[in-house]
This record gives sequence, structure tokens and C-alpha cells, in this order.
Amino acid sequence: MIKVKIFILILGCLSMIGTFGQKTKKKLKRKISLPASVQKIISNNETSTGAKTDSSSSAVVQQGICGTIFWKAGNMMPSPDRPTPKARPAQRELVIYDLTNTAETTRENGFYQTIATKFIKSVKSDEEGKFCVSLEEGRYSLFVREGDKGLYANSFDGNGNISPIKVSKDKISITVFTIDYQASY
Repeated sequence: MIKVKIFILILGCLSMIGTFGQKTKKKLKRKISLPASVQKIISNNETSTGAKTDSSSSAVVQQGICGTIFWKAGNMMPSPDRPTPKARPAQRELVIYDLTNTAETTRENGFYQTIATKFIKSVKSDEEGKFCVSLEEGRYSLFVREGDKGLYANSFDGNGNISPIKVSKDKISITVFTIDYQASY
């Protein structure tokens, strides 16, 4: 719940910065101070200028998606007699498609086997689960490849779109992707 609140706070701050920049057409000189846990999530592959580099190449990302992939497994129910397992960073292949609805896919045992929308690109996260990828403006669906099982995603919007994310002009969208098919809540 705290991660969700932090993520929403970040999105609010980022959209507010974009709004100020559009109205005044001036760059903000003041830096926003974010909590260390949030800075760690978004600090993937920063160059000395603060720009992000594409995980799949050495190109600087000016517009696209950056984030972290986490793995959760085991009993995640809170208990007074044992600690709840923590999410661990996961090194995986993130697969990006045009925005995909559940009706445009086939699933088997919880994993996506076929996807009818256009494949855009894929990128591998590092050992800390971090990735950054350049993308055109648009709406996309994110999946992770889980070996021979297929593709995995576990978030949806109210219209049945799978793990949706929007990329806006000259912006980097931040996301946290959690793989939790072996976790129980």
C-alpha cells in the first residue's frame, strides 16, 4: 500500500512539473527531493546529466519507460509470528506490445500464449531489476517472459487492458512491475 502511495505521489509530482513547464515555457531550476526508496527505483542507468540510458543500448532515453521488476513468492499474509517475505529485484525480459485487451490474447495456466496486438520491443532488466527503454508516444501493455511458461502480467485497467502504461511526448513514465504468481495473499 505504501509503494502504491509513493508511486501515485511520484506521478503527481512528475505531471505537476510537466504542467508548469508547459504553461511557463521555462525550465524549473529547483530540484524536487524524493525519498531514498523512490530515488533508488528511478535512478537506473543515470548519466552524469541525469538522463536515462536505454537498457538495450547505450542511447539516452528522453521519452519512454523506466522502472523496476520485482519477484514475490510465498505466503504474503501478515502474521504476528513471522515476517512477511519481501519483494526481490528480478532480472527478466520485459516485453512491450501495443495496448492489449484481454480479448486479444489467449492464456494457459495464467500465462499469455498468444497476443494479437503489435509487438513493439523487449528489454532486459539488470540484476537490480531496473530497466529503461525508449518508446514513441502511445499506450502500451507490459509483460515479462517467464521461460517456457509464456508471458506474465497481473494488472489491468477498468476496460480489460493488460498492464497498461502511457508514454507522453518528452516524458519518461515510471513503473514497478511485480511478478507474483507464486505468492498467496
